[in-house]
Amino acid sequence: METAKPIMLIVRPSARAAEDVETCLNAGWRAEVLSPVEIEADAAGLELLSEQYARADAVFWVSPTAIETAAPYLNLSDGIKIHIAVGQVSRRALERYLGRTVIAPHDGNDSEAVLRLPVWDGLREGGRVLFVRGHGGRDFLMRRLWEKGLQTELAEVYFRRHKPLNFQNFQSENITAAYITSTELVQSLFAQVPPQFSRFFESLLYFTHHPRIAEALKREGVRSVETVPSLEYALSHFPIFLFERFGSVADGPAFPKKLNR
Repeated sequence: METAKPIMLIVRPSARAAEDVETCLNAGWRAEVLSPVEIEADAAGLELLSEQYARADAVFWVSPTAIETAAPYLNLSDGIKIHIAVGQVSRRALERYLGRTVIAPHDGNDSEAVLRLPVWDGLREGGRVLFVRGHGGRDFLMRRLWEKGLQTELAEVYFRRHKPLNFQNFQSENITAAYITSTELVQSLFAQVPPQFSRFFESLLYFTHHPRIAEALKREGVRSVETVPSLEYALSHFPIFLFERFGSVADGPAFPKKLNR
């Protein structure tokens, strides 16, 4: 009898999940998508974007969602402006639009890593940096660049809309692990989990790309979290045979808490 393929639960907005689903399929997994937050473009913000872009000396792209929402509204062919992305996934997404190299940190995927880039020292004093992002988010990098003598401007081009989840037909069987990409998703997910599924969601093995998200999961009672650079990395370093041998984390403690990376 053929063993059922393990399922990775992808917890992120549905518009951002297609690539993750494909990654799972290519690695021999199945994928289920759970979207407690969805993305909605901000039409008013996008109307202002071209003027903001024209004033900028450099553009900082906060996420792949910001890129996919805003880039189609801009003429990116001038080849003059400096483009900085928050991490390597965002860098690759932006390079598909630009057709040239984008600056991004190799030692992290957050504002702290971006601040360490030498590119900021090369901008003229009073230079203007446009931040392209969704509504809300951290202002850490904006404050630090202001302290360096740079001007900053904010283009908020999408909303994150919390969506009620329907657990009536939710099937936990064969779900072996979950991949989740923001603290907001963590909070929205666990705020909606019904009591009959609480133990299941707390005992899953979670993959995420940032320690802040890992800490948010632990605050919700999650016991097994791995911080990884990407979903592809997680799948390649935690191969299927290990899950088949040790079983789902949700089934008990047989799966090892840590594996060598």
